[in-house]
Amino acid sequence: MEVLLAVVLLLFIGYLLYDESLGDPLAPPEPRGRLCDSYAAGGVYEPLADVLARGSRLYEVHVYSDERDHPVVAKHPLNDGYNYAEDNESFEQVCVDITNDAFPSKDPFILSIVLHTDKAVTANECAQHLKTTVRRHLIKTEGGVARMPIDKLVNKLILVSGGNVRGTELEPMINLSWSSEDLRRLSYQQALHPRDEPGLIAYNRDHISLVAPETELRTVNANPDRPKYLGCQWNLYDKSGGGFVEKPSALRTKFRGEE
Repeated sequence: MEVLLAVVLLLFIGYLLYDESLGDPLAPPEPRGRLCDSYAAGGVYEPLADVLARGSRLYEVHVYSDERDHPVVAKHPLNDGYNYAEDNESFEQVCVDITNDAFPSKDPFILSIVLHTDKAVTANECAQHLKTTVRRHLIKTEGGVARMPIDKLVNKLILVSGGNVRGTELEPMINLSWSSEDLRRLSYQQALHPRDEPGLIAYNRDHISLVAPETELRTVNANPDRPKYLGCQWNLYDKSGGGFVEKPSALRTKFRGEE
C-alpha cells in the first residue's frame, strides 16, 4: 500500500511539474513592446514571396511610371536619374500579393514606397490601388506609429515613404515619412559610420531608422548586425527574417516597469 501511495505521489508531482512547464494556456500572452523597440529584416528588388518565406515583414518597392503613367515596380536596381523601368511588375499586383499572402498575421507588415517619378497621376494611382486592395489593413492615424505597441498594429499595413509623395493622394496615407522627425532613411555606409554615433543610438530609442540601399544602388557586402548595434530597427540588407525581434533593453527607452 505504501509503495502504491509513493508511486501515486510521484506521478502527481510529475504532473504538476509538467503542467507548470507548459504554463497556463488561458493566461494572456506577454505584451510586446513598441514598434521602435524591435528589429525587422526586409527585402528589396526581389519577389515578395521570397521575403515572406523568410518570415520578413518589411518590403521596399521602387516605383516608376510606365508609358501610360501607371505605377510599376522595378525588379532590378537602376542608376539615379532613371525615370522608367523596363523590367517591372505592376504596383497593383504587389498590393494584391500583400493582401493575399502577408495577412492574416500577428505582426504588422511594413511597405516602404520610393517614388522615382514626379507625376502626381502615378502616385495617385498608387493610393487608389492601396485603397481598393489592402483597405482593411490600412492604419488611420495622425502619427505616433513609431511608438505604438506592436500588439495594437496586428494585421496592419504600415506605409512608409518620403517627400516625393507631397501634394498627392498618397501623402495622407503615409504612416511614417523619412521627411519627418520619426523616421530616418540611412544608407548602409551612413549606418556603418554615423557622424554622431551616440546621437543615432539616442534617436533610435524612440524613433526609427531604415537602412536602405546606397544612393547609387551599388551592391555591398553588408554586415546586417552593425546597424543593430546602433539601434537601427529596419534593415533591407538583413535577410534573417523571423518577424519582429525585440532590441536589447540597453537600446530601448525604459518602460513596462523595467528597472
